[in-house]
Amino acid sequence: IEKDLVGDVPEARYGHSIDVVYSRGKSMGVLFGGRSYIPSAQRTTEKWNSLVDCQPHVFLVDFEYGCCTSYILPELQDGLSFHVSIARNDTIYILGGHSLASNIRPANLYRISVDLPLGSPAVSCTVLSGGI
Repeated sequence: IEKDLVGDVPEARYGHSIDVVYSRGKSMGVLFGGRSYIPSAQRTTEKWNSLVDCQPHVFLVDFEYGCCTSYILPELQDGLSFHVSIARNDTIYILGGHSLASNIRPANLYRISVDLPLGSPAVSCTVLSGGI
């Protein structure tokens, strides 16, 4: 059944990751990273393909109810595109990627943990410096 998302709906993007986490008998989709086109009214150039990194928000998507909530994690400073993500149970690992804003490919491995209790979800991030 197709549903319209309500809440913090992420903008259109590409180069992002979508994973599913499982915690306490529940599951949720997790969307992170990517790039989007700059709206034409905000462009400083005539190029149609002007890009910007999406904000480094972590979006939790409840597939059952069609709700979406964004989380700002202080450990994620820049948007990342074209990274690799792997999910296992309640944890997502993010490696690599590229940031347009700083033109770097960070060597960090990010561990995002999602806890899904009866109330509000809890999302946290740990930076594992130096990669794997």
